[in-house]
Amino acid sequence: MALEIVWTEEASEGLDEIITYLERKWTQREIKKFFVRLEDCLEKICRAPHQPKDSLRKPGTKEYQHSPHTTIFYTYDDKVVNILRIWTNMKNPSSI
Repeated sequence: MALEIVWTEEASEGLDEIITYLERKWTQREIKKFFVRLEDCLEKICRAPHQPKDSLRKPGTKEYQHSPHTTIFYTYDDKVVNILRIWTNMKNPSSI
């Protein structure tokens, strides 16, 4: 059974910030690749949410590196993957 993905407001806002940045700096083709990779990462997380490493930066969560530029922080149970934050790795890690 596939797990449901639930986005927190903070995760949605973080993704919006990333999209705004990408629209200013990247081509449409690069943006499309970003979202294809994001979808692939979310599918992998849902298939095996226990596999990515425990986060040292945000205790009690898992983290999955979407790209060299972004990391996905999440928690999960037997029904739901809660996307807590999509973090741009260019930001100060102390504000996670």
